[in-house]
Amino acid sequence: MSGGTGIGLFGFGNIGAGVVRTLTANREVIRRNLGLDLALRAICDIDLETDRGVDTTGITLTRNREDIIGDPAIPIVIELIGGATIAKTVVEESLAAGKHVVSANKELMAKHGPELARLAADNNAHLLFEASVGGGIPVLTPMLTCLRANRINRILGIVNGTTNYILTQMEDTGAPFGDILADAQARGYAEADPTNDIEGYDARYKTVVLCSVGFGKRVAVEDVYCEGITRITTADMENAARMGYTIKLLSCSENLEHGVAARVHPALVPLSHPLANIRGVLNAIYLEGDPVGPLLFAGQGAGPAATSSAVLGDVIALATQTIPSTRVDRHEPAGIIPMDEGEFRFYIRMNVQDRAGVLAEITRVFGELKVSIESMRQNAVNGDSAEIIWITHPAPEKALQDSLERIRALDCVRDIPAVIRALKD
Repeated sequence: MSGGTGIGLFGFGNIGAGVVRTLTANREVIRRNLGLDLALRAICDIDLETDRGVDTTGITLTRNREDIIGDPAIPIVIELIGGATIAKTVVEESLAAGKHVVSANKELMAKHGPELARLAADNNAHLLFEASVGGGIPVLTPMLTCLRANRINRILGIVNGTTNYILTQMEDTGAPFGDILADAQARGYAEADPTNDIEGYDARYKTVVLCSVGFGKRVAVEDVYCEGITRITTADMENAARMGYTIKLLSCSENLEHGVAARVHPALVPLSHPLANIRGVLNAIYLEGDPVGPLLFAGQGAGPAATSSAVLGDVIALATQTIPSTRVDRHEPAGIIPMDEGEFRFYIRMNVQDRAGVLAEITRVFGELKVSIESMRQNAVNGDSAEIIWITHPAPEKALQDSLERIRALDCVRDIPAVIRALKD
């Protein structure tokens, strides 16, 4: 690709190959619609032998990052390495050289966004990262442009396609978590080591980015409460469905007068809520702004094609000087509201002895700690054990956890295998 605005690409995996494929296929469309010619001049990666199924004719393939960073004909760098080690070095060196950087790296932006934004400003460069949340779904740029007049009060997100696929399949097929995880790995939806996805860490990084862009507040990764989906069972999915809910792994952020509440955890979502209909590998971000009200952004949240759309959108913004304000280094640290101070409705599944007086013992503990019960149902009895499903009214997190600690110590309680928060209306 000769001529045009020079681009250098770091990271030639599936996403990098998707960027090359999209740029090759749509170069003429971009030129015709925008009068802009984008030229991928060089790709840097350790592995240059694997066939990615894309045409690299005329593109320099290199293992030496200086071939991109030191080339004055490349003003825009795309970072698709991932992680926060080598990628951080590449981004720092590129910005220090005065090059603009586009990144899809949620971990890097969550951990080091402010310092990298400051480095960019110090070198008259820009750092854009639309693809770091939601893949191809445009959500960060709208919040930085056409929604600038709004105060964003709440952001809810299904931001991890792997976990959404697993939960959807558990709901649809009744198969257990482990079987669906293996299926997701076989289909390429889950990594060989799926920890980052199923334990909620990927969603936590994205939550930090959403708080930064949506609220203009700096939130540390460790300040975001994080709980994964490994304890969700088909029994919980069935119980939720009977009560008019589905279960999703949610990124939840609230911009309150006295601070920011940010968390990632499974949640019961009413079937009437727009997020309940986001199924399979799809992602969605639902936000509430003042004055705009509720908005839903939904679509392909991952994969080479979708991510390349967001990456190249940022590249075009840089090349046309239509750059949204991304000075996350100017954000003040958020006052974080601890998880213990939150208030939620809870779904609780208990296995107890099937004998007289059990309910009275449990409800006495709930009552002493002022946890009000909305409903209770006993499921099938197995021998001398019974399963009880409780739904609480809104209750303080600390009171609920203290109650469960005391209830677990009761002789009549065998196990409490599930405690899931319900989404606030």
